[in-house]
Amino acid sequence: MNVDSFFAQHKKLTRSLKKFILDYEKELSLDVFEAFLETLSEELKSARIELQKSPAGPSRAKRLHELVENEIAQSANIETSCQKGCSACCHMEVEITSYEAEILGSLVHAGHSIERSRLQRQSQRTLQDPLWREGVRDLSNRCIFLNNEGACSIYENRPVMCRRHSVTSPAKNCETQDGKIVIRYFPKVDLLISAANEDPQVEIGPLAKMLEMKLR
Repeated sequence: MNVDSFFAQHKKLTRSLKKFILDYEKELSLDVFEAFLETLSEELKSARIELQKSPAGPSRAKRLHELVENEIAQSANIETSCQKGCSACCHMEVEITSYEAEILGSLVHAGHSIERSRLQRQSQRTLQDPLWREGVRDLSNRCIFLNNEGACSIYENRPVMCRRHSVTSPAKNCETQDGKIVIRYFPKVDLLISAANEDPQVEIGPLAKMLEMKLR
């Protein structure tokens, strides 16, 4: 299996996992790299089978969250600078699955308060809209679930892409456009997310757009 056939077979890999694979291609000999791709393909299949043990919908999303949290917990010794109140990452574009949108939609329908006008404005942006590059400098980027204390108001139900994001560089670096950021990376987490994305019943899109569709 070469890299082209691997990418053709696995079309919904996270950008981080794609970069990880391409970086490996530069470091490994051809036969070792091809063996690596075969192993990775089998691991993606196994992860997909594990996720499919849970019913499609919120239950499957929560199972993914559980697997990701377990994987991250294994590297708890790696200290991060993320803490309650440093919310720069809560001003970034976040993509979620339709299953996660169901979870968030249920919370809102159950009475969780959000600013609907801001949600609607964010939902009208195109994917990777230039406004997101302003991050925390543009308050219109503020996540609708970020409370006044700078903390996530739905922390236990936050999307998987929020769970995977953490940095080891100073938190203040995340607030500037040219700040040097060192992200704590978990290849297995991206593998799990990629396997979940291969679910034929799931859709993926920006949080605001996906949630707005569920709330209509």
